Amino acid sequence: SKLKMKKKTTKTQEAKKILKKKFKVNTKIVFTEDGELVQQWPPVQKSNLAQADEEDDATGINLDKAKEILREEDKFDKEEYRKKVKEKHR
Repeated sequence: SKLKMKKKTTKTQEAKKILKKKFKVNTKIVFTEDGELVQQWPPVQKSNLAQADEEDDATGINLDKAKEILREEDKFDKEEYRKKVKEKHR
């Protein structure tokens, strides 16, 4: 009778099942009634380097390229932050 008892699935086992099914978790996309994109979380990378890196099929992680991509993304993030602060002060 002890052998027939089922074990409870752990959180890691459930996470592995989700990964195998290739679900996108922890994402949120909001649309208007017209079907236009209003908000997306996590934000899409805006730099051209990031888009070029996705197309490249090289194996492994290129640290120099990753640093450049992050620097480019920081420029966009700083600009958005400035806009938020200006709106807050108005």
